[in-house]
Amino acid sequence: MTNSTETVLSSTNEDSSEKQGNFSYDSFWKDLIKRFCYYLIMRTLPELYKMIDMSAEPRFLDKEFTDVVNIGNPKYRTSPFYADLVFEIPLIGGGKAYIIFHVEIQGRKGDIPERMNHYRCLIYSHYREEPVALAVITEGHKNKERFYSHSHFGTEVIYRYNNLVLADLDDDELQASDNPIDLALFAAKCALKAKEEAQKYTYLRTLLGLLAERGWAEKDKEDLLLFLERIINLTDKELEKQYTEYRAQLSREGKIVYIPLGERELAKELKQQGMDEMAREMAKNLLNEGISPDIIANSIAKSYGWPMEQARSFVN
Repeated sequence: MTNSTETVLSSTNEDSSEKQGNFSYDSFWKDLIKRFCYYLIMRTLPELYKMIDMSAEPRFLDKEFTDVVNIGNPKYRTSPFYADLVFEIPLIGGGKAYIIFHVEIQGRKGDIPERMNHYRCLIYSHYREEPVALAVITEGHKNKERFYSHSHFGTEVIYRYNNLVLADLDDDELQASDNPIDLALFAAKCALKAKEEAQKYTYLRTLLGLLAERGWAEKDKEDLLLFLERIINLTDKELEKQYTEYRAQLSREGKIVYIPLGERELAKELKQQGMDEMAREMAKNLLNEGISPDIIANSIAKSYGWPMEQARSFVN
């Protein structure tokens, strides 16, 4: 295996827009995959997983890949014609893996194998590397074609890629697994099967109980809990009240930690405000000492992990 690998992960659901309302599940799947990308690779691509240098974090390259394909016909500039999530992970021995995700949850017209081939062409044209491709199929059907083929005047292309088909996964295996991504996959299966609010409530209690039993990191459990609640999407007020009471009980027992989404966003905002204030104070002090604005901006950028343009705004 080479030291440079590109992996495409495409998550699709042909009919969820009718079943699950108007909530943007795309963003929650994206957040989930960002948080648990190594776990997803462990579940789906074990050979690649063994090569990952776990001492380093993945580096996200979304903007870079978007800029590369943001040319030509305007209809190809947006999802589903290119990957939404791109990140680089380190491999043992100093190599790199470019993991390209295309996340498409709500139903759209189009052929999955054709789109997967399109992603392959984009990746090869930019990186000159053949991708290791994986499609995560979250729709309910088992028997659709899972490879791309095309024949034209004697020229034939057959492109086979890896598939993780939600409908093919075993419920008992997912529930017993110690891999956090498997609990999310089980939740997605529950969401597809839940036709009534009472079913949603039962599934949600089961999922919360499974989460409470796990010895995972607190932050992992927090983020999974948010995903579970959003994808099940319980709306009945009385059942929601009963579920909230059950969740509060588990929280008092120290089995879960629950932070509402609104409070999370507020915390991020306050944290950002604090960082902004510190950056302004840093710039002010260094300017008073006669330090060059370019040197100050570079110091701020390195200290907070900001782009230079943002860092310069505190100097000007």
